[in-house]
Amino acid sequence: MFYQKKVSIRWVVVCALLFLLMAPPVLADEDGNQKELPEVLVEAPKAKLKESTATSIGSFESTVGTLTVPSNLEAAKIIQRTPGGAAVVDSKAFESDFSQNFEDTLSFVPGVFATKRFAEEVRVSVRGSGLQRNFHQKGLAALQDGVPFNNADSSGDFQEIDNLTLQRIEVYRGGNGLQYGGTSIGGVLNMVSKTGQSNPGHQLRFEAGSDSTFRGNIQSGMVFDKTDLFLSITGLTSDGFRDHTYQESYKFNSNVGIKLSESAETRFYFTANAIELELPGTVTRSSALNNPRAVRASVINDDEHRDIKSYRFSNKTTFDLGGGQKLDVGAFFTNKELFHPITSFVGVIDQDSQNYGLFAQGSGNYKIGKFLNTFRTGVTTHGGMTDAKVFNSSGFGGRRQALLSDADQTAYSVVVFGENQFFITQKLALIAGGQFVYSHRDVFDRLTPSETDSDSYQSFNPRVGLIYDHTKTVQFFTNVTKSFEPPDFADLTQGGTTGFVNLDAQKAWTFEIGTRGQEGIVDWELVAYRAWLKDEILSFTTGGSIPATGFNADKTVHQGVEAGLGIVLAQNLVSNGDRLKLNNVYTYSDFRFDGDAQFGDNTIAGVPPHVFRSELRYDHPDAWFASLNMDYVSEADVDFSNTFSAPGYTLMGFGAGYEVTKNISTFITGRNLFDTEYISNFSTAVTATPASALFYPGDGRRFFGGVTFRF
Repeated sequence: MFYQKKVSIRWVVVCALLFLLMAPPVLADEDGNQKELPEVLVEAPKAKLKESTATSIGSFESTVGTLTVPSNLEAAKIIQRTPGGAAVVDSKAFESDFSQNFEDTLSFVPGVFATKRFAEEVRVSVRGSGLQRNFHQKGLAALQDGVPFNNADSSGDFQEIDNLTLQRIEVYRGGNGLQYGGTSIGGVLNMVSKTGQSNPGHQLRFEAGSDSTFRGNIQSGMVFDKTDLFLSITGLTSDGFRDHTYQESYKFNSNVGIKLSESAETRFYFTANAIELELPGTVTRSSALNNPRAVRASVINDDEHRDIKSYRFSNKTTFDLGGGQKLDVGAFFTNKELFHPITSFVGVIDQDSQNYGLFAQGSGNYKIGKFLNTFRTGVTTHGGMTDAKVFNSSGFGGRRQALLSDADQTAYSVVVFGENQFFITQKLALIAGGQFVYSHRDVFDRLTPSETDSDSYQSFNPRVGLIYDHTKTVQFFTNVTKSFEPPDFADLTQGGTTGFVNLDAQKAWTFEIGTRGQEGIVDWELVAYRAWLKDEILSFTTGGSIPATGFNADKTVHQGVEAGLGIVLAQNLVSNGDRLKLNNVYTYSDFRFDGDAQFGDNTIAGVPPHVFRSELRYDHPDAWFASLNMDYVSEADVDFSNTFSAPGYTLMGFGAGYEVTKNISTFITGRNLFDTEYISNFSTAVTATPASALFYPGDGRRFFGGVTFRF
């Protein structure tokens, strides 16, 4: 446990301050700011049932936007002008459940494979991003409120995100996140915080469930004359399903928006996190399937865990320049302390890092003769410095002993982008754009000067596409995009080498084609893509206590299908205004070496080829719902030799919720109802055997419930 008395006192003090701030606010005039649904969305019924389409997931009937933070409706409209795979997830799609991580919040986004390793540690892979990474996150640009959330070397963790403070998550797959500086094959996740305008009023939420899990949240949204304020604090404790997976976290989020004039607004964000997480490590396939709670003895002896303390400050200012043109400018700074005993072979990782940057983006529209033209252009800079130390811990139970490594890691990048959408006709738009990327990595080793090294990477990534609006609710699109991904410090500073490992940046050309829309009782998104990669960065695990080793593959191919399908099976079934709907998401992934000298045309291990999720949901106009869901994941290769695999599995679950009064709502959810023993995640290897400790067991049968009070 970390500083339990101290953190508990801090929790009480912050809660008290929040209650003091809960004076009766001047609420926003919701009717005056309400936005109409874009034509391609299903119109929300009068009963305000949960709405869902394949690209717009959640309930969009009551969001209110500001100049700095557009409403969820506006975000959905922007998403639908993307010539490729993209989606926006409204918070109401996951607030009626125990949503702890991205496995919970992104489960119905086509093309996103998000699976839990343990606790809040989730591996997210989109179009084969991060296949090489068996720890942390790689190949996906994460942003919070449009501001970089990853480290400057592009690596990252998602444990610091509090889902209860988000009003939506925007998902841009592949090169479709260009406007946010996304350069990798995976794309961009943009997590947008609630504001005093979008969520006015006060809320208390209590949740409890299996594995001694308890979570409490208090949040408040307030609107004054020219200012709005949002505050939230969340505390969570859980023993976890497996042994040695105790977690305890406290997360504070806040933002304040100030209306400078009728055409200018600025918003300040501040977050703070204190997280303690025990790590269970990987086990053999047999252990994962037959004794899923167990961990290796060395995990407990070494007391493997990850403690994080972080602070994040950012600002965004938006100017309405008139004529449909806007300008966003801002800056950000983060400080993160990481205390991370892993194995006695590696030792105790002790890091203190700072990240910072500036950004600017302009957008607008105008006419060229009779033709409409829209544009967006901008620049993002991101720098970071890490004081990276490693201590010996062998035989000392995860406690720091002799200093093994002491280095300064410095990274920075500059991304300049521009994109133009020219409407050839009212129905057909041509999209052309590109971005220039420059990234630098530098390590200065205080203990071993020969390990000091630096390298730079740069690329121009063009993009061209088409959008055709067949009808007001049916759309077709296609695009070709180049992506670019330099190695991060974990790739470059592998043991047994002098200086950096000789790794090139990963490059890819991706072609995609698809359609999205709604006709009658059916809504859908269907995307097919193929990516030709050069120098893909892959990793393999050499032993249970030895970190992965990275290498550049020569030529590889990623191709697949991303599909979402919703069908309204019945309306007014047992009551006027009710609805029964079937939602389905399917992802097909085929990732292969292309004539590799060692692996030929073998499958690239890391992701199952077939993933399918289905939910049958009944919504009643008296504000209650019930649902059944199923997850199917196919067998997946674990090694590049394609000789060992993780078995597939099928899981069943349910959910139900009831709005007791206008101000009180409750929910209950059940997961893995048949207590299936399965493997949720795994590391990759060149050639795996039954003795290879590569696997993370999935959680058994679990139940969670919660109640929310609003006032």
